[in-house]
Amino acid sequence: MCTTFSIQTKDGNNFVGRNLDLAYNVNECPIILPRNYLLEDKVTGNMQTTDKALIGIGTVIDDHPSLVDAMNENGLVCAGLNFEGFAHFEEKPVPGKTNITPYDFIYWVVSNYDTINEVKSALSNIDLVDVPLNDQTPVPTLHWMITDKTGRSIVVEKTKEQLAVFDNPVGVMTNQPTFDWHLMNLNRYLSISPNQPEPVKWSDQLLQIHGVGAGTLGLPGDSHSVTRFVRIAYARAHMPFLEDDISAVTQCMHMLDYVKMVKAGVLTEGMEEKTTYSACMDQQNGIYYYKNYGNSRINAVNMHKEDLNGDELIKCHYLTTQDINYQN
Repeated sequence: MCTTFSIQTKDGNNFVGRNLDLAYNVNECPIILPRNYLLEDKVTGNMQTTDKALIGIGTVIDDHPSLVDAMNENGLVCAGLNFEGFAHFEEKPVPGKTNITPYDFIYWVVSNYDTINEVKSALSNIDLVDVPLNDQTPVPTLHWMITDKTGRSIVVEKTKEQLAVFDNPVGVMTNQPTFDWHLMNLNRYLSISPNQPEPVKWSDQLLQIHGVGAGTLGLPGDSHSVTRFVRIAYARAHMPFLEDDISAVTQCMHMLDYVKMVKAGVLTEGMEEKTTYSACMDQQNGIYYYKNYGNSRINAVNMHKEDLNGDELIKCHYLTTQDINYQN
C-alpha cells in the first residue's frame, strides 16, 4: 500500500511526496549512491555504474541496495508502489530486450535518465523479469510513478497484457487496479467541491447546510487504494498557492497525512498496517525530507552535502525516536 504525488511552487520548483504503508519495517533508511558506485545486475551478473548520484529510502540485502523511491542529482524521481494481483513479470529474460528486475527498476530509471521523454524512449526496449534477489526475498509486485523536475510524470505498469506507460494528468498514484481504471473512476466524483452548496428548495422545503465542508460530502474516507487515489487527486487539484519551498514541504506532509494509515486501523493476516514513513523530495535542490511512524518531526538529508564523486554507498541515520520540542 502506498500513495505518491507531485506538487509545484509558484516559481516552478517541483516536489514529490510519498507514503510507504506496510505492516512491518524492512530496515529502511535514507541511502545515497554516489556517481561511481558499482551495482550488480542480477539478470546478467555484470557490474554497472553511473555518473548520476541519487538519494532515496531503501534497504540493503546481501550488499545489494533495494530502493523504495529515489531522486537523482538532476531531479528525476521514481517511486515504487505495490501492485499486487495485477503486476506480472516475465519468467525468463526476453531476447533483444534490456531485462530489468522489478527491485532494480528504480535504480535503472534514475541512474540513467533525467527527463520523462528520455525515460519513455528507453522503456520501448525494456522488459521486467522475475529474478529474485535471493532465495529468501521474493520479487516485489510493483508499479511505478516517474516525475522529472518540470512536474511532468508517467506511470509504468507491467501486467500480463502489456508493459503500459501512461501519461499522468492528475500527478498522483496509489495501488491497484490499473492506472487507467483510476482515471476513469474519478468521473464519479466530479460534483465534489471545496465550496459550500447553495440552499435549494425541494417542493416547499428549504434545504440548507449548517457547518463547513458540505461540498465534500460523498468524498470517500477509507484506506483502500481506490479511495486514497480519489482523496489525494482531490487534495492536489485544490491545494493552496505555494509561495516557497518550505511551504511546499509543509503542504506535502499535510497531504500525505490526508491519506495515511494509523497503526491497527487495517489488519493484513493479523499484522497491523501503518504508514511507516512519509517523504517529500525537493527535485531542484536534491533534499530528501522524511518523517516516520515513530518520529513525526520532519528530518532532511541534502545529497549535495556528501561527496558525490565517491564509490561507497552512504547510509544515513534513520531517526525513529519521537523528537519533542519542550518550550518550557
